[in-house]
Order: sequence, then structure tokens, then C-alpha cells
Amino acid sequence: MNRSVLHRLLCTGVLSLSLVACGGSSQPPQSAELPRVEEGVTEPPNEGVILVQELLHAVERAGLYSLPNDPVAALAAILTLPDGLGNIVAMHLGRFYPTPHEFIPGMGPLVGLLQARASLLLSGQPERLLQDTMAGEFSILLLPVEATTVIVILPTNVVKADPAATALPEAKLDLGQVTYEINGRTRSVDQFMKSGSTNAIGFMHKGRFIYDDYENGFDSKTRHHMWSVTKSVTTSLVGIAVEEGLVHSIHDPIKKYIPEAAGTVWEGVSVEDLLQMESGTYWVDVPVHQPEQLVLMGADFHSNGLVGMTRDEYLLKLTRVSPPGEFHRYNSGDAQMLAWLLERVYQRPYAQILSEKIWRPAGMQDDALVMVDRLGNTFASMGLHATPRDMLRFGELHRNGGRSIDGRQIIPRAWVDASHNYDKATGGGPRGYMWPHWGGVESGNYTAQGYGSQLVSVSPSLNVVGVRFGNDPIDSIAQKEWEAVLTAVGHHLEGGAVRRGL
Repeated sequence: MNRSVLHRLLCTGVLSLSLVACGGSSQPPQSAELPRVEEGVTEPPNEGVILVQELLHAVERAGLYSLPNDPVAALAAILTLPDGLGNIVAMHLGRFYPTPHEFIPGMGPLVGLLQARASLLLSGQPERLLQDTMAGEFSILLLPVEATTVIVILPTNVVKADPAATALPEAKLDLGQVTYEINGRTRSVDQFMKSGSTNAIGFMHKGRFIYDDYENGFDSKTRHHMWSVTKSVTTSLVGIAVEEGLVHSIHDPIKKYIPEAAGTVWEGVSVEDLLQMESGTYWVDVPVHQPEQLVLMGADFHSNGLVGMTRDEYLLKLTRVSPPGEFHRYNSGDAQMLAWLLERVYQRPYAQILSEKIWRPAGMQDDALVMVDRLGNTFASMGLHATPRDMLRFGELHRNGGRSIDGRQIIPRAWVDASHNYDKATGGGPRGYMWPHWGGVESGNYTAQGYGSQLVSVSPSLNVVGVRFGNDPIDSIAQKEWEAVLTAVGHHLEGGAVRRGL
């Protein structure tokens, strides 16, 4: 065996093991056979079996598709990585909010975060964790920075806000002493914020900004990573593209708009299948596909395409495990295909589309960021960094039937309704168009939801929208406690509105 072949096999083994160790999964080649589904059989695929099969593809994807043919060039690329380490650090830290006069962008926010985290040890957080543990909940002590975003080492594009945007109409109230019930305990909103896991909250009621609060070094200008809340933004953009005629029908096959999808695992998948996460492709966010894709995209970016994969290369190597439209499976790959669709039909970068179609016309006040790969293609299943008040505006868009604060129809009303339809008989799905419900389907409540309990939650019956930015990647109580807070705040505001004759 010559040295080049031996070197390549060694590189393949090392990278493959690294991917598996951090949750990597892999995907079969495009020619992989689809699973046979007997006529009339409606059982979903066996998760244990397909997970083992998927892990076996890790070596194939990481080695066969991700490594260069020239081992000397690969080694040269690895040796140049330390040169860009400073840029990587500055790129990550600078995402919190603009700090142009600092030697290292973002250092001020980082210091604020570290100080705030340290103060938690002197506050009531340990007691709070003990109370929750005794109630059967579990959580972890938090990292001294925004949870796990240190893994996001990819560049971002700017989503331009409207420089002439007006502030949200306000009717400020102090909600700190509003109480709610959780696991037999009564707590206040102030106590909720002192738990250590919540970085920011905000509320709107009947279209007016009511309240916000911040902890852990965050403030009203801090751009928080929204994780999978990005998916709900992406599906909203698809609705606008349908209204504008750029997408003829959601029943069209995706290959009509992305010809590269023909003959791959996306063959036979419709736009609607993607919206409802029913493509039939295999995806396990954590600990499988999301870490693997981040590693491969990061490697591709920092090696200038020498190793790793772009977003689109990765998507085309996913595994099919069930027929399209048959079973719902939480799938970030489906959201990323929708981003590819948007970039293709608009022939512009996702950040520009989002700015032109939602951010500026809706009156967002702060520039946002979206994470992209080396070619500028947006991740779009995660990677949106935005401020609390702008995410409140986004939630209010949906509560208000797609209309902005000034009455402009931004997202089609029919699309908003379809986004929150969970009735299969009328064309809905378990999560609508990537908007899961909360409080039971009958409540009419829905939320945009992301990892770490990033939440943009809407309660139409209470006329309230709430945002919660969190730092709790492993926490069984975070979301249900937020829902209790939002419900209590909504009832408090509705009662106050009655007393004020509004």
C-alpha cells in the first residue's frame, strides 16, 4: 500500500471517529435503496435499527465524501488552521451585539456574561435547583457563556433592519411581582428571572410592548442565537414566496425548484412534506446530524473547501427511511431544503430575502444575523441571531394574522392560519408549518421553539405574545415553567385591560 493511500485511510478513520464521538451521523450514497414499505403497512421505521445503520454511514460520509484526494494539501490546510483562530474567536464573540471600538469585538458582552454567571453562585440559584430536583425535575449548572454557541464557528450574513423603523407602541407595566404556579410552588416573574437559566424575556399585549427583563449580562440590544426558532421564520418566508407566485404550489415536488434533488433521497418529496417535516429522510438533531453537519460545514469553511461539506452537499447525502408524506419526523434537513428553495426562487441570499420580505417591512429595529456556509448558503434550521423586541414583533405578526404593527400585510393571512393547523384531516400536521402548539391544541396557543428553550410564544385568546431567551440545553422544567409564566402574565394583562376599559 503506497503512502498516499495509507495517509488517506488514516485521515478517514480519525475524522470519522471524531464525528461519531461528537454525535456525528452519516448518510448513504445517493444510490442507496429506499426501505421497502408493504402496501397497507403504516408502522413507522424501527428507530433502533435505522440509528445503527445511520452510524455505520458516518465513516462513509466523513471519509469518502469529505476528504481531499491530495493528503499533502490536506495536511497544509490543517497546519494553517491556527492562523485563523483569532478570527474565529472574534467572529463568535461579536455576535452578541456590535462593539466596533473594542480590540476584540464582543469582549465587553463576554465579560458581562462571566460576571453575571459568577454572581449566580451567590444568589438563590442553588436553592432553586434543589427545589426543582425535589419536584422530580432536572437541569444542569450553566456554562459561563451563552449555551453551546461556541460550536457555531461559521460566518454570518447581516439581515438589514429598517433604519427608519419606529419603536414598538408601549404601555409599560411592572410585571415582576406577577405570580404563577409550578409543581405546587408559587413563584414570581422576578424569581423566574433569577433562576440563572433565562437571559431575556419580553411581552406584548394587544399589539403594545408591555415589559422586558434581562439577566446574565444580556440587554435589549443583545443578539441571541434563536436556534430552531429560525425554522418558523423560514416557513413564513415560504408563505410569502407562494403568495408572490414564485412557488406555484406547496404540492409541487421540491425537484421542480431544486433540480439537483432529482434522483436523490429528496425524489418524490413535495414542498408540503418539507413544511410538515414529513420528507421521510432520517434526521436526529442531537447527538447525530446537527453536530455532524456543523463539523463538516465548519471544516469546509475554514479549509476553503478542501475538506468537509457545504450545506447542499450534506443535504443530498441524507438517508431515506420512509415514504414522503407518511410519517412526521422532526427534521432540520427539511427546513434547510426550504432555505435552498427560497434562495433558488428569489435568486438572492437568504439574509437579503429575510430583510426585504419580513425584517424591513415589519419594522424590525435591529440588524439580525444568519449563519451561512462557505458559499453563503444559509443554515436556516438554526443560526438566526436577533434581539428580543424584534422577535416580539415576529410573534405579533402571527398573532395579528400576518399584519405588522402599522397594519401592513406581511405574511398572507391564509398562510398564518395554515402554519398553526394541527388537524391532519384538513391538511395540517403535528407541528403545523414548524410552529408547535402548547397548552393543548384546543387552547389555540402556538410557539416558535428552539434548542435551549428559545421561545416566541403566542396565546391568541389572551392577546399576548411572549419571548424567552434561555441557556438551558438540558432542563425538564424550563418550557413548562415559561408557559405557566406566560399564561399568568396574560391573565393579569387581560384583567387589567378590563379594569382600564380597553
